[in-house]
Amino acid sequence: MPCDKERYPVNWDDIARERKEQAGWSCDHCGAKQGETHWSKTKRRFYTVCLAAAHLDHDTANPDARLAVLCQPCHLKYDGKQHWRTRRKNAHTKAVQAGQLMLFDQ
Repeated sequence: MPCDKERYPVNWDDIARERKEQAGWSCDHCGAKQGETHWSKTKRRFYTVCLAAAHLDHDTANPDARLAVLCQPCHLKYDGKQHWRTRRKNAHTKAVQAGQLMLFDQ
């Protein structure tokens, strides 16, 4: 998912690169290295590992945030619950805005 650069510090690219260098350009969770080719069990195809500096507290505006270097699968696992909550909240908001009556408003 592309990031919204306006929600990040202006020097985000430098911060992310520095954190990846500290991690030796490998995933903090599984050890996958940047640029390696891995087999995806779910999609049944090869992919190239691309590391990301992930916010552990989901606080993108904080220039001193706690960061982990994660590959795509580990990043998705880590953020899974947060993505689910956001999707659910957005779906509820859209339903209410569309005039749908909610039996139990949450």
